[in-house]
Formats: sequence, C-alpha cells, structure tokens
Amino acid sequence: MGGTWRQAWSIVGRELKIDRYYVMASLLFIAYMGFFTGMFIGEMPERGSLLLMLDLLFWAIASMAGYYFSRRITKYITEDSYTSMLGYYRTLPISASVLAAARMLQLLLSTLCNGTILFVVMYLVHDGVRTQMNLGAYLVFALTWTAFGLAFNSLYILLELLMRGRAYFWYSCVLLVVMELIVLIAHYSGWSFVGSSIRISAERGAASPALWILLILAASAIVVSYRIIVQRLPRRDLA
Repeated sequence: MGGTWRQAWSIVGRELKIDRYYVMASLLFIAYMGFFTGMFIGEMPERGSLLLMLDLLFWAIASMAGYYFSRRITKYITEDSYTSMLGYYRTLPISASVLAAARMLQLLLSTLCNGTILFVVMYLVHDGVRTQMNLGAYLVFALTWTAFGLAFNSLYILLELLMRGRAYFWYSCVLLVVMELIVLIAHYSGWSFVGSSIRISAERGAASPALWILLILAASAIVVSYRIIVQRLPRRDLA
C-alpha cells in the first residue's frame, strides 16, 4: 500500500510541475473570487436580494475549489484529454489503484490550497464577514463548505475518469442544471444555503450538525469513488 501512495505522489508532482503556470493562475483566480464573494457576504444583512446569487456562487466555487486550471481540463472535449492521459498511463506499470489514489490526492491538495486562499481572503478583507461570524464560527462555516466541495467533486472525478470527454461535458451540464434548480427551489421556498450555514455556524459552532453530516458525507464519497474507480477503470475501453 505504501508503494501505491508513493507512486500516486509521483504522479501528482509530475502533473503539478507540468501545469505550474496554470496552477498559479488558479490560485490568483480563487483569490479574486474570495474577494468578491466576501464582499457579497458582508453586504448580505442589508441586501437580502444577494442571497440567491450567493447560493449559486457558493455552489459553483465549492465545486471549483477541487480543481486547478490545466491544459488537460481546457482540452477535455476537443482532444478527450483525460482518456489520452489514461491511455498513456496504461502503457506504464501503473495500477488503477495508483491512478485513483493520485486523483484523490489532487482533489485534497487542490481543495486545501484553493480553500485556504478563498476563505482567508474572504475573512481578512471584509469587515462585514467578521461582523457576522467570529473566527471560530467562520472556521466551521469554511469547513462545512469545504466538505460539501469534496463530496461534490468526488462525483465529478468519477465522470472524469470513467467517461469520454463529450459524455463528461454533458453529464457536467446536467449536474449544473440540477444544482441550479435545487438552489432556485430552496430560494423560492424561503431557504438560503449560505444564509443558513452562516446562521448555524454562528449559533452552534463546532456542534453544527451540517458540518458533521457533510464531513462524513465527504469522507464516504471519497472512499466510495476511489473503490469504484479501482474496480471499473481497468475495464474501461480507451481505444
């Protein structure tokens, strides 16, 4: 098992070296998103009309935090770049478990780096965010959305590695539409995901049920996705 993780780290390091300029652009972009999202949260108590936009924005940011820009992600439709990558690795003595572990490590590393920048910028730059949540409550809020992002991105990883580029694109579009419909239905039913998560984090702190439910869901999603990839990837047709 130790050899599996060593190989996985080698793949992650190679990918980061190849895409280092894309990674830098990703970090700058996530800082930019953190600045404007924090501004909206700060203005939320005075402008309730921002709740819908914040809900849509946070769902999108949470899913983006698990990725960094790369040439592969920009070419996955035209060149089916993920399938080409898997075809290349299949020619090497690398098992499906190594590839699955590498992808999960990339997810965790991207989420850690992007999430840290996102939430630190949001909290430090805008007084309105600090007014609504003290540091402890804000950490709970950040962990809650980080856990959601990990769970959501585990599904994207399944699509990424087990489908061709065009199928991955269309399934991603369907997920996006479903996500937006859920947000719209909740909004017009008087519920806000961001507003509620702020309130629960401020009132309950580390006892927030949303935090622990999503952490358990995220851990389960990562483990289940890993196992599905290990089982199905060797049987995938890459021709």
